[in-house]
Amino acid sequence: MRDEDRIDPTTFATKPKVWKGVLKPGELPRVADLVASPEGELRYEVSGFLDKQRRKLVSCIIKGFAQLTCRVSMEDFRYDIDVEDRLVLVDDESALPPIEMESEEEDFVVAEVPLDVRNLVEDAVILALPMIPRKPGIEEVPKVDDKPPRESPFAALKRPK
Repeated sequence: MRDEDRIDPTTFATKPKVWKGVLKPGELPRVADLVASPEGELRYEVSGFLDKQRRKLVSCIIKGFAQLTCRVSMEDFRYDIDVEDRLVLVDDESALPPIEMESEEEDFVVAEVPLDVRNLVEDAVILALPMIPRKPGIEEVPKVDDKPPRESPFAALKRPK
């Protein structure tokens, strides 16, 4: 990890910073295990800054696509990725708000200085991927019943004696 690829929250007050780049899904080891092909494109922009309340924020925007395998049809398909995460970095767990007070727009994270931009992007992409990929337009495959239809126990009552 290069120094210029690290997010150091202690410098946000004096030096907000932006990291931009393009990665292929196959370049991220944990993502590579989840995709059908290492090809694709992930354009990211990560910025670190202080907000008006002097909280340390990291914004992570990722747009792009990856190739996934549909678990129903087993066909590969393009999956679009559109992530806009906002992390509030805190120094220790005592600074975390109660769960009921957290908002949907931002996540609170105990910052382990320094943060690696690439790992941050990788985590966001993993969370954006579906647990069970399904190609758009593919319906659930009906289950095939291998057993022959069983005769009702009341069928004997219908037969003439």
